[in-house]
Amino acid sequence: MLSSLRIQNLALVEDLSLDWSPGFTVLTGETGAGKSLLVDALSLLVGARGDTDLVRHGADRALVEAVVEGPFETWQAFLAGRGLPEEQPVVLRREVGSGRSRAWINGASVALGDLREAGRLWMRLTSQHDHQSLLGEERHLALVDEVLGITPELEPLAAAVREAEAALKARQRSEAEREHRLTELAEALADLAKLAPRPGEWEQLKAEREPLRHSVQLEQAFREAVEALDEGLPKVELAMKALSRASLHLPDAAPEQDRLRSAALELEDLLALCQEQAGRWSGGGADRIEALEARLALYERLARRHRCEPEDLRTRQQALTDEQRSLLAGDAPLKELAAALAKAAEAYRAAAEALHGRRSQAIPALESEVRRRLDRLGMAGARIQIRLSLAADPGSPVLQSGRPVKVAAQGFSALALWIEPNPGEGFRPLVRIASGGELSRLMLALVGAGLALGEGALEGLTLVLDEIDAGLGGETALAVGHAVAELGRSHQVLAVTHLAQVAARADRHGRLWKETEGGRTRSSLAWVAEGERDRELARLLSGHPDRPEALRHAKALLEG
Repeated sequence: MLSSLRIQNLALVEDLSLDWSPGFTVLTGETGAGKSLLVDALSLLVGARGDTDLVRHGADRALVEAVVEGPFETWQAFLAGRGLPEEQPVVLRREVGSGRSRAWINGASVALGDLREAGRLWMRLTSQHDHQSLLGEERHLALVDEVLGITPELEPLAAAVREAEAALKARQRSEAEREHRLTELAEALADLAKLAPRPGEWEQLKAEREPLRHSVQLEQAFREAVEALDEGLPKVELAMKALSRASLHLPDAAPEQDRLRSAALELEDLLALCQEQAGRWSGGGADRIEALEARLALYERLARRHRCEPEDLRTRQQALTDEQRSLLAGDAPLKELAAALAKAAEAYRAAAEALHGRRSQAIPALESEVRRRLDRLGMAGARIQIRLSLAADPGSPVLQSGRPVKVAAQGFSALALWIEPNPGEGFRPLVRIASGGELSRLMLALVGAGLALGEGALEGLTLVLDEIDAGLGGETALAVGHAVAELGRSHQVLAVTHLAQVAARADRHGRLWKETEGGRTRSSLAWVAEGERDRELARLLSGHPDRPEALRHAKALLEG
């Protein structure tokens, strides 16, 4: 559970510290007030990509820090497995700036992948624009496992099958072919060693290349800005001196003098920034773009040679290394290697069959409970089918019911969600026919169904719901509000909404607004007192917090 959150220099948020409570917390505010920035901040804490555009103008870096509390057993295993300080509560920290994004857990520096894995222990984020779990069929299996409280743990068995298969295939080659292959592998690995591909480097290089292509134009633009500011600042200083003389005879002129002094300081800051940027794009732009293009070209050349995508070269390098190691391993008899593969394949098959059986047994009750909840969420008569099957792999050494099946950490199950939104229309794949509003309600129904069935995998999570009720209204909005409130009885729920029907069901209500002071705009948040909630709901309903009919409607929602 999220206990506290601090955000510094993130777009409109200058410095915001918040304490969070259990249950259902709702966040409302005018469009552009900063609600999405809170969601962006929480996304950074679970490993989302850090865009430097999020850094507040004039600041070097943006900071997000959270304190997470709750059952420590799972956290302890995660921290111990990565050699991190086993301290509670857990403190997560993320910084984003012009350089490399950095992350820490309990004060120890970690990779973003570690932050993403940690995020699975405490938070889920769902929005109307971010339904990957529902719109990508390849994610349906993981989503249903999570709802059912099933944790696949077959990676060691799957790895054993892959290793045994690689060893057997390597040994089956003739000695002549083996020597020829070893020569090929040595050459290929030598080229890849020169490249030394790093995780995510290909995308990072492409993203970095784009602004560098315009380094000449950027340098020229910033130098023109420097010249203009150089010419303007002396005039501002003359104006300051003039107002200083005026204030000697007219004290009322002093405020104007202070304002001009602030403007002069701001212009000096802008001048320094433009000088820095001009130097940056003139100093290393040409050399850096040349180095970038050379490295990208090397990526592309090796990708063509190995017939893979550039971002897959690191995986390819590991596969070739494993093959080389297997070929050099020696002369283990073929029968022994075949027996080892058969043993590993059977161990995996038995465990995957048991996992497949657990899924098959749990799915009917889940389908029934989801249907019941969809009825309450304004989708009366809608039905969902969770289609479980075997994931085929023609080259697999593992057979199930006589068919070669996939070897993977999640087993050999394949799963797809199909839906019949209206009776009699027939079932179709969810990704083809569901609207945004239907996806929102289906996600709520799935998570709520998992809780109702008594599964514990999601217990105690922080659920962040970013406008998943968009496009809804009337009785459906009321039903969604009740469904979110139900989640709040088992989870900490943070929901961003524009709907009074949803906000009225919250245990705690935060309102965001933006204000301009000293020429800078910043977002702020305050908790709405119980006696003031009707005015905020009235604003959501009508745009006017004091309109009598809207206030009456708001009071009715709070009492309902």
